Amino acid sequence: DMATPAGRAVVVLGFMTYFVLFAVLMGGLYLAIDSTAGERERGSLEALLSLPVARAALVGGKIMATCAYMCISLALSLTGFVAVFRFVPLEKLGMSANLGVGTALTLFAICLPFVPLGAALMTLVASFTRSYREAQTYLTSVLLVPTLPIAFASIYSLKTQASLMFIPSLSQHLLMTSVLKDEPVAALDVWVSAGASLAVATVLMVLTARHWRRETMLG
Repeated sequence: DMATPAGRAVVVLGFMTYFVLFAVLMGGLYLAIDSTAGERERGSLEALLSLPVARAALVGGKIMATCAYMCISLALSLTGFVAVFRFVPLEKLGMSANLGVGTALTLFAICLPFVPLGAALMTLVASFTRSYREAQTYLTSVLLVPTLPIAFASIYSLKTQASLMFIPSLSQHLLMTSVLKDEPVAALDVWVSAGASLAVATVLMVLTARHWRRETMLG
């Protein structure tokens, strides 16, 4: 076995990247539902849309609020992993967890561009629903989509490469795995991953704003 102790530890930490990304999405799920389908169900959405405020500004505010909760969820998840793995005796198994405060901050920075993408996606989907329960049903299925690339990465043992940095969630997974293995990460890969995620997030935000300008939002 030529793997480094940090590389072998990824066998134990392999579930972490999936959990972190899923926790990020779950952190903003219920706020995204409540600020869209929830307001429609309560009857407060019509009053909100009658205010002299641009629809794009309303959508932006809702997405930013969802992003804030998702960042909190991300920070709590990483903090929990750092705290827990201090008590896991990986050294006795010939492993070492490269999961200190510095690593957690790096993982936070890698995942940060994925936050607005997830928030915009959930807000867009929830905007098409009529009730809290309906939004919850649809979003439960939709949240599996961003995490599917991670499953393929595990099945086919994908390695970090430039061409995969254009795929949101997968690029974050590969970069986080490299960091956990204590492998060098190319700055260009980080920038491409962030740019791709933010580009998709921008498209989703534009689509959401256009949908909110339709009169069907009052229906």
